Amino acid sequence: MEKTSEESNAKFTSQLSADIWGHRFKDGQRGPEYVLEFLNVLFGANYSFSDDYYRRKKSVGLRKFIFEGVKEGSGSSGILVLEEEEKTKLLGAIQEDNIHVLKQFLRNLEVTLYNTTGKEADRSWFARSLYPLHESLLYVELRKKGKDLSFERNFYARGGELYFLMLAYGTDKHTERRQFIETRFKQLLKKNKIIEKVVDKIASAFDEDEASSDQARLRSASSSEKNVPVLPPSAPQENERLFESFAEELERLLSIDLDIYEMFHLLTALVCFQLARYMHERSYTTPGRHYYFIDCLDGTNKPISRLSSLSFEQHENLIKARFEHELELRMQQTFGNEEEIEQQLPQWKAEPEQFIDILGLNLMRSRKRTIENTLLRCNSVADVTGRLQALIREAISDQLKKHQLNITRVISRDGGFATYRRGSASNYRYSISDPFLQMIVFTKVKPKEKMEYYEFLETLYRDYGIVIGESQARQSGLYEQSRLNIRYFNDNEKALRDKLRHNGLLIEFSDATAMVQNPYAPSMMEVSYV
Repeated sequence: MEKTSEESNAKFTSQLSADIWGHRFKDGQRGPEYVLEFLNVLFGANYSFSDDYYRRKKSVGLRKFIFEGVKEGSGSSGILVLEEEEKTKLLGAIQEDNIHVLKQFLRNLEVTLYNTTGKEADRSWFARSLYPLHESLLYVELRKKGKDLSFERNFYARGGELYFLMLAYGTDKHTERRQFIETRFKQLLKKNKIIEKVVDKIASAFDEDEASSDQARLRSASSSEKNVPVLPPSAPQENERLFESFAEELERLLSIDLDIYEMFHLLTALVCFQLARYMHERSYTTPGRHYYFIDCLDGTNKPISRLSSLSFEQHENLIKARFEHELELRMQQTFGNEEEIEQQLPQWKAEPEQFIDILGLNLMRSRKRTIENTLLRCNSVADVTGRLQALIREAISDQLKKHQLNITRVISRDGGFATYRRGSASNYRYSISDPFLQMIVFTKVKPKEKMEYYEFLETLYRDYGIVIGESQARQSGLYEQSRLNIRYFNDNEKALRDKLRHNGLLIEFSDATAMVQNPYAPSMMEVSYV
């Protein structure tokens, strides 16, 4: 079966993932990075979801000033040291007495990232980020090649670009909501004018001109154009309501009167939760619903903990099933029917490297040789559709599941709605952190208003499929499936009340009457809760 060069050059595994979720999410990306990437894109697009390009800032001088003394990164012994000329210019731009204090202040704004073992990630100085107290502290991650620092989309602004596009689609029919989100972010990121002045002084010492910064494309009419974020073609229609929900939730979160530093942690919880829901919704091959059963007892109750782990596992199985479904479709497209296989087999055997390239597996290391050897031993269509396809299916499926499941695990943990326990039979379970709980309340309860506790639980169940207590367990069928005593669900519900009270989000009038409250004042900009 003849393949076009475009099809041949497409990497089988990455393209399969892109077809399901978009190009591209990476398993090494941390929760705060999604938010930073999105803010970089929005700022670079002049705070407009309508722009087709966004400007990318390097801010090399600023980073050199802040991270002087930091090593180049994992596996490198190089240390960042400023040139004497650079130090002299800094002294001219900033008073000597203030340099140390200023550097320490900015260094304390670093967003610390942690790896999956809970240790601080070993990041190079040019790959470290700052809390965006002002838009002047936003810049993209760079990649170092020799002595040159360059932009590379594969290194930054992947998930953040896709999230930008989701919100753009989600506000297409809601002009006022779009304008509120754009204006509110602009307000938050431009507020701290003092920081802007300081950053300008530092930049001037390094003779940086960001006016001619690189521009990256956000949308393209050509599917073959590289380095452009792409959501699956069906997503704007199939996930339209979900994207509208994302925009509505973001609007509500932005409606409370918080500064950008406090807001950042809530944004991380919200964006991670939204991306997890997007990946789960895109994984359905048949209509249905999986529930998020959340362990509010922090793992102290084994039956509740196990049920929460099972809920997490069901979502992972959902992703695995979607991979397998797409893999089968792609295998059929690649190999063709029996007649086409019979025609192509001699050519594949004569040029196994070309066959590997057609599949997009040329970057695979350990199993590529095994696939080639199996191909050479194929003498019939049955050999191809049997052992060869089985081997390819196993190799690709394992690789895809590993990387894609890592993405959802990372965003679930960094978003504060999942916990990992090493050594446990069920390592991951849905749980609830304080930032995640706060975010959920602020997106469901208006500023300075209250909602009856059981109405709040029903709202979470209706909107997200979150199951906490007895009523939701019965409605979802989890109570009957789990065969647990109803008191376990009641204890879980009580634990959530305790967490809400601890966070100042609950007022109790009696055992039967409690109100969830949003204690924050509304921002100066108005927002509607429909």
